[in-house]
Amino acid sequence: MALTHLQYFTGTWDEDMKILEKELEKIEFKTPTSRRVKFNRPWPYEGSVLYGYTWRSYISKHKQRKLDEETGRFETTLKTQFPELQKMFEEIRDIYFEDFKFTGVQLNRNYRILPHKDTANIGESVLISCGDYKGGRTIVDINGVPRYYDSRERPVKFDGSKYRHWVEAFEGTRYSLVFFNDNKAKKGLHVKYLEPIHETEEDYQLIRRDQ
Repeated sequence: MALTHLQYFTGTWDEDMKILEKELEKIEFKTPTSRRVKFNRPWPYEGSVLYGYTWRSYISKHKQRKLDEETGRFETTLKTQFPELQKMFEEIRDIYFEDFKFTGVQLNRNYRILPHKDTANIGESVLISCGDYKGGRTIVDINGVPRYYDSRERPVKFDGSKYRHWVEAFEGTRYSLVFFNDNKAKKGLHVKYLEPIHETEEDYQLIRRDQ
């Protein structure tokens, strides 16, 4: 993407992460009850919210979600409240992990997730992080060997539906974004079906900032 066409970001990683952090500070990270119970996480200190689509047509008994005619699904609350974030997410994708297609973005604040697999996702995801914190690396279990990656330094791409992963302890305020494709999206709708990554450490795919 030509840097002259940027609307939100600068094309410099550290500066762009600060811009992103300021945008994330505007959001209320209210984790849905089902996800909070599943992963046993406290709220409001921690939060995890989805930006994208859901099959659930309602927020509450008297409050309906907005239908997206193209996908046939319903916008999550966050997508309806902050429609401009879609363009921001696409722009940061175009700068740092170009051509990666995604159907949703999971946004996390201080969300120290326990070991798990993303069983609802298809193929690889891309993870980026920002904030003022120490620790907080992402740990990926590849064939019984833990690999540590700092998504605050550069985007990290891996198949979370295949490999167990979690976040190490940290201090401070940590934001993370996971760009992914979910297995409930209609076939062919903004989805790039990716081949599994290789399992050796040498072939483990990280996206370099200078690519």
